[in-house]
Amino acid sequence: MKTNYSPRLVLSIIAILILISTPVFGLIFPIFYVQTFIYDPSTIVLYPGSTNYRIVMAACLILIIGLMIPIIKQNKFTYSLMTAFIAGGLFVFYLSILTYTYIGKEQVVSNKLFDDKTFQWSEIEEVVFEYYVDDIGSHEEYIFTSVDGSSLRIPVTKQYLQEDKSEIYRAAKDNNVRFIEQEKK
Repeated sequence: MKTNYSPRLVLSIIAILILISTPVFGLIFPIFYVQTFIYDPSTIVLYPGSTNYRIVMAACLILIIGLMIPIIKQNKFTYSLMTAFIAGGLFVFYLSILTYTYIGKEQVVSNKLFDDKTFQWSEIEEVVFEYYVDDIGSHEEYIFTSVDGSSLRIPVTKQYLQEDKSEIYRAAKDNNVRFIEQEKK
């Protein structure tokens, strides 16, 4: 017995499955990618950027819209539009893996969406740990300054453990980098 499913039904089911799985996939994908493909045994701190989660959600939304377009009307133009939306959604998924922060025993990397900075520990002149407390809570960040004067600011997020802060201090001291802890004014 052969059954023929209409393209509208198949595309609707795929769109609904993506819609249902978007919250879980949006939370897991950035962490999975960073911990699987960028992981290094000498890692002190490694976490995806906070924008990654929103970008994954946007990519899923673009895919859902692309799959819903041919449901309205089926012709060559709508299928071409669907293909363009799906390609755009996959490109946005690619963008979601570009932002991460990595502090290791050999280097410090901060990748933003289209901007990345990498410092080897031998290139770093000083590390400043700045903190301040206000009505909202405490705010901390590391400022890595290289010998050529360029700097890299990495905020301390919930992904940092107390041991990670100690390891950053130890890595700085092992590489003869000046470490300064100060309250931000």
